[in-house]
Parts: sequence; structure tokens; C-alpha cells
Amino acid sequence: MARQRHAIWGAAAAVSALLLATGCGSQGGSSGGDAYTLALLTSQTGSASQLGVGEQRGAQLAVDYINGKGGVNGRQLKLESADDQSQPNQALQQARPLLGNNPVALIGPSVVANCNAIGPLVAQKGPINYCLSPGIDASGYVWSSSARTDALAEETMNYWKAKGITKVAVVNTTDASGTDGGRAAVEAAKKSGVTVTTQVTYDPTAVSATAQLQQAMAGQPQALVLWSTGTPVGVALKGIQQLGIKLPVMTTDGNLASTFLQRIADYTPETLLIPATRDFWWQTLPTSDPVYALEKQYHESYRAKYGEEPDFGPGVAYDAVLVIAEGLKKANSTDAAKLRSAMESIDGFHGVVGTYHMSPTDHRGLTVADVAMVQAKDGKFTYVGK
Repeated sequence: MARQRHAIWGAAAAVSALLLATGCGSQGGSSGGDAYTLALLTSQTGSASQLGVGEQRGAQLAVDYINGKGGVNGRQLKLESADDQSQPNQALQQARPLLGNNPVALIGPSVVANCNAIGPLVAQKGPINYCLSPGIDASGYVWSSSARTDALAEETMNYWKAKGITKVAVVNTTDASGTDGGRAAVEAAKKSGVTVTTQVTYDPTAVSATAQLQQAMAGQPQALVLWSTGTPVGVALKGIQQLGIKLPVMTTDGNLASTFLQRIADYTPETLLIPATRDFWWQTLPTSDPVYALEKQYHESYRAKYGEEPDFGPGVAYDAVLVIAEGLKKANSTDAAKLRSAMESIDGFHGVVGTYHMSPTDHRGLTVADVAMVQAKDGKFTYVGK
């Protein structure tokens, strides 16, 4: 019997359907004909839903793609999904029954705090947990998505330094993602020879950040780093407009979402930059590049199924499924330790987000080389360089 939960949230309405798939036997099914079960825990509702909805779509698209090519080791993949409502306590509550069905891997959650909340559940014996946030240091049975927060910050500072910007103010939220981003921005600035004039923080539930922005501007920066994801960023951007600040602004890749652009349409800064992985600038590649065909297939399939361009969420979840599938192919086993070793041996594997070079000490596989800068303008993200 299968049940799978799937939610699609748009700007005007939310439509949800529940279809949870249950596994049987050992992790992911024990007999040769059983499907490999992948658990997916994302933020379908709440403040991180701009990520979670796309992640659900991207994971399902990857499962359909792999199954359409015959599956893995002669076995199909199936998704079992749940919504953590963007809350760490809900992530923990929803993860337990998902893990109780013995999946070969759990993909998600969407944000750092929720990934940290469920980490202890897989720490000792697995299964693989592929966190969809870039903001954790992954080890053991845990993997992390996208480029490391430090790589995103480094690309930003290098880009600004090349443009003659040498003084920046850092504004970040006090949650786990914001704190990690603020740290990374300060360290990257020092490494790149950029001065941080001020660093200020605000609560992610705050309805205004104007006081903090005024403090940031007191240091006379040439640009602002705004490190947070979703609704809190909108609060700060609205404050930037209200204060008449005209400086270029950088924010994190968690905001590479069409719903984010819709939300800030009335107060988007003239220059809003975001460090982005290859799925946002793949069209700059030569058509002869083998990655070009993979990117083209992914983007066309997503547009055909969902009627819009994929953003950050779909890409990281799509690649998580591809990487796990590659690990299963190499391991030919659902044993958590064997799958971990197989995934650690992945080297030069092309995904849509980047090309993965895993190792026992690198459970991410991407670097600053997989990152370039894009600008949020006129309702879309446009490549502006490295």
C-alpha cells in the first residue's frame, strides 16, 4: 500500500494532496524486486515553504527521470514525503515515522535548524540524511546540499572586490542559517581584503529591521550583505526602501525562488545580487559541454511539468536524488554503511547544481568553482559574472 504526500504552493493558493508511501522489510526493501524507498522531509508550509515546495517537485522529477530510465539496479525509486511546517520540533516529529519505514535515505529538511534537529536520529546507524541546506558541516551519515555557505560568501566578496567595493556592512538574522551566514560573510571579507564596517543582527520574527539597518549605515558601507532566507529578508528589504538606501545588496541562495521575487516585487533594490550554483547560469556553458545536455533536459522537464522555471529548491533536491541513486548503483546494497562508503567514492559526477567530488571528509562535493553571481531583477535571475 502506498501513500505519498505532495504539496504545491503558488502565490495565490495552496493545493495539497496526501499520498504517503510505506516501505517494508530492511532499509528500502530487501528483495530484488522491491522499490528503493526515499523519505523526503521538507517545508511545504511556513516561512521556508519557498524552498520546500520546489524541493518536493525537484525530488519527484528526479525519481520520475530515474525510473523512466529503468531505475537503479533494476529497482524503481519511490518517495515518501512529509511537511515539517518550517519548524524544528515538527521536523523531529515528522522524521520519526518516516525513518520508521526504513528508507534507504532521508532527504531534507529544508533549513539548517531543522536539519540539526533530526541529526541525532541518524548519527549512529544511519540511514543517509541528505540535508537540503548548505549551512551545515556534514559528516557521518549526513550530507549537505549546494555549495558551502563559506563558498557563497567568498564568491560574493571576490565579485565585489573586483568591482571596487571594499567596505560592506553585514546584516543577518539570529537563527541558525543567519548566524552561519553572518560568520561566513565576515570571514570571507577578511580573506578577500574587504572591510566589514558593521555587523548587526535582527530576530527572524521581527516585523521591522529599520533600526538595525540604520546602525549598519552608520559605518558608511559601499554595499550590504543581508543573510537570511524567506520572509525575514523581505522585512529588511522593505526597510531598505523606506530608508532610501541605494547601495547594492547581497542575499543568500536560499532566496533563489520565484515566490521570493514575487514577494519583494514592490521593494526590490536596484542591485540585488545572489551567489548561485550552475543551474542558474548553465546557459553560459558551451553547448558541447556534456553538462549542457543534462541541464537542458532538467529545465525543459521542469517547465513542461510545472509551467515555470526551476529555482533553488528543485535543483538541490533533484541532485540529492541523483547522488543517492549513484551511491545505490555503486553499493548495490541498502546497508547504510555500504551506501555511505559508496557515496563517499563519487568523484566527477555531474548534477544540475554542480559537479560532485565527494570523499570521506567532504559530504558536499561542491566548491566556489560551482558558484557565480546572478542579479534579481524584473522578476528573474540574470547571470552577471564570477
